[in-house]
Amino acid sequence: MSNSDQITSSDNTHYLHHTFFEPRDSDKKITATLLIVHGMSEHSGRYADFAQFLADNGIAVATYDQLGHGQTVKTHADLGFFGSEHPVQSLLKDVIVMADSLKARHPHVPHFVMGHSMGSFIVRNVLKHHAQDFSGAILMGTADANPLTKVLLPINKLLAKAAPRKPNAVFAKVMNKVLNSKLNNRTSDSQFAWISENPANIAAYEADPLTGFDFTNNGFMTLFTLMATSLHKGWATTIAKDFPMLFASGKSDPIGDMGSGIRNIVSRLKKQNFNNVSVKLYPNMRHEPLHEQANKVVYHDILEWIDDNSSTV
Repeated sequence: MSNSDQITSSDNTHYLHHTFFEPRDSDKKITATLLIVHGMSEHSGRYADFAQFLADNGIAVATYDQLGHGQTVKTHADLGFFGSEHPVQSLLKDVIVMADSLKARHPHVPHFVMGHSMGSFIVRNVLKHHAQDFSGAILMGTADANPLTKVLLPINKLLAKAAPRKPNAVFAKVMNKVLNSKLNNRTSDSQFAWISENPANIAAYEADPLTGFDFTNNGFMTLFTLMATSLHKGWATTIAKDFPMLFASGKSDPIGDMGSGIRNIVSRLKKQNFNNVSVKLYPNMRHEPLHEQANKVVYHDILEWIDDNSSTV
């Protein structure tokens, strides 16, 4: 594992805090790479255990803190703020910057990308123009088309223009409340109950100063823009029909509409003649399968999928 802050954005406007994960056994052969794009109001450090597991099994991994997140921010006030100039484009370009950096370390193996939650929306947008740069994509905790996006985006644009850096506690509170209301069996009083059935995960999430923060108006505007451009029914029309995609989600994840949204996405893609689309729906898991008590099942499923799709490249 190595850390560095010397990777900059494509326009040299910001540094990206990142980590490269390599096998602890120096004799282990690297067979593929994976770039992980984290979700909303969290950071790359939460993926360290999963990343090291993959690395020890021959999959070199890169994680990084996105704009407005983790150790990429300069001050606490920057959390949930993506920049005033072209924030969506900055987030998408950063994926390519990090992917290119990982490829430079391991140039002769297949390269995969994984996005969780908001990260999945970013990856879906990236794939529209750069799917050929990857050997496959894992979309975890993602969502199907939501008509509310069209309603909320204009409101967020106005708020972002008037007060871009102001944290929007109202939107954050409503979002958590709506997502919690979808749970069939809510076992925690936490506002973040929807993210996990694992009490230890929720406690760690609440205790971490770099998770669960309220997005700014600029942040919500960026989020809903990403959703508007990645969740519509024709989002994948520019991607090759044989491009490998794995949709992984908790069966009790409100973001994925308790599994039905994920099944809808996969069914639609297959009707559009995509022939290499897989789905994993995990019972008794919510939005963060990598942090549930049975997370090792998810670890091994993703490793197996990467290995299977590496052997066909």
